[in-house]
Amino acid sequence: MGHPLTVRHVTPADSLAENGGMMETPTTYRYLEPRPDKQSRELFIRGTGVRTSTIWHDRYISRMTSHQIAQNRDLPEAAVLEALAYCQDHWDVICAEKDAERVWLEEQGFFAEDSPASR
Repeated sequence: MGHPLTVRHVTPADSLAENGGMMETPTTYRYLEPRPDKQSRELFIRGTGVRTSTIWHDRYISRMTSHQIAQNRDLPEAAVLEALAYCQDHWDVICAEKDAERVWLEEQGFFAEDSPASR
């Protein structure tokens, strides 16, 4: 794996901080990285094209254990656990991007009855 990535995110503070009751906390990720070519704020498993939300889907929709996901995707289990933690901490960002993608697909007619996707 490459160098660890440090991401700053805002978390609630017990006392008022500089930015209106929120405190910025740096988080270092060993297995996650941004993919600027994907135009997404969501992080990906380093060295792969796997989105963190895909790992979440495997865990909670497909009901796989972290060990099964790691084996299935040929990843260290620590990478799977890190991706799941990232999803929990950044769920609002992930959902906003998924919603925007769905709107764009609707605008393109992707969900129309006569589209290839509906056949």
